[in-house]
Amino acid sequence: MNSKISGIGSYFPGTAVSNEMLSEEFDIDPWLLKELGVENRFWASDPKDYTLNETQSEMMAKAIESAIVDSKIKKDEIDLLITTSTVPDYTLPTTATLVQELLDIKKCNALEIHCGCVGALQAIDIANCYIKCGKAKTVAIAAGNLMSTYWLRDWKNNEIEGMADQLNMAMFSDSASAIIIQESKEEGILYSFSESIGTGIEKGIFLDMGGAVYPGDKTAFAENRHKWSQRPKLIKKHGSTLSKNAIEKLAEGTGIRIDELKWIIFPQANPSLLLNDIEGLKSNGFPVEKIRYNVDKVGNSATASLFHVLYEIDKNGELTEGDKVAIIGGEASKWMYGGVLIEWKK
Repeated sequence: MNSKISGIGSYFPGTAVSNEMLSEEFDIDPWLLKELGVENRFWASDPKDYTLNETQSEMMAKAIESAIVDSKIKKDEIDLLITTSTVPDYTLPTTATLVQELLDIKKCNALEIHCGCVGALQAIDIANCYIKCGKAKTVAIAAGNLMSTYWLRDWKNNEIEGMADQLNMAMFSDSASAIIIQESKEEGILYSFSESIGTGIEKGIFLDMGGAVYPGDKTAFAENRHKWSQRPKLIKKHGSTLSKNAIEKLAEGTGIRIDELKWIIFPQANPSLLLNDIEGLKSNGFPVEKIRYNVDKVGNSATASLFHVLYEIDKNGELTEGDKVAIIGGEASKWMYGGVLIEWKK
């Protein structure tokens, strides 16, 4: 049995948080905002009173509801629900079960993937395997990101310090996206994979606190382990390799040529790094006009960004039956990458 994507959903909370607001309300350096290249980002938290208006599971449920409508299925047809995000709502229970409850799905398999920008691709790989081995017929995947609570906590505590903290606050966006994957006589998902090359390379982006090693004592707070950290030089050095590896792996696994692709959905780190990577590909003769992204318009929603772009392309009428689309993901946590090749069969 084959599988295909039958529906896509996309959800952004609240209203856009503009560069002007970041400069005026949070003293974010205008030079950084210009260099970064993100015009707007979305927060589930209120930028005025800092309250959380929507949880990640609530955003995910709304994205799945949108995908259900798009696919014209009934929610009770879903027999596997997968959620993926950088940080869950809680350590326990899993976000997938919270989304299941919000959707009022009485019984299904519920899985959660704790991952960054590659999580959505890992979820597709799992869904594809479940369908092909006969363990599922209809899979809902929700990819989410909710990080504004971290920035606003740090702001309230006077802990937004230096360019690294400002970069995080300016770059990331809260949101959720979703797809429905169903069994099909036609082959829609042609290939999927993910790999890690993290051995021997320091982590590029990380949050130490919240796990069993640093559960949140006074020492951990004093060491700033409660804050998101990045190593920008390391990310710039290794980031483009992830995209290159993903493209090569897709070509190797499928025999597809780049010129056969209608679109290539790229990792959504930030516009500055993305444009640098694209320029490098362009110099090697890569057809960069096929690359699609929207991080410059809506910010970086981590793994949710990939489905947002697919949703945008579909709703703009830029996909026709038989089009081949590659979705590429890469994350700097411990240097993972992945890819999915689909033939549009919706």
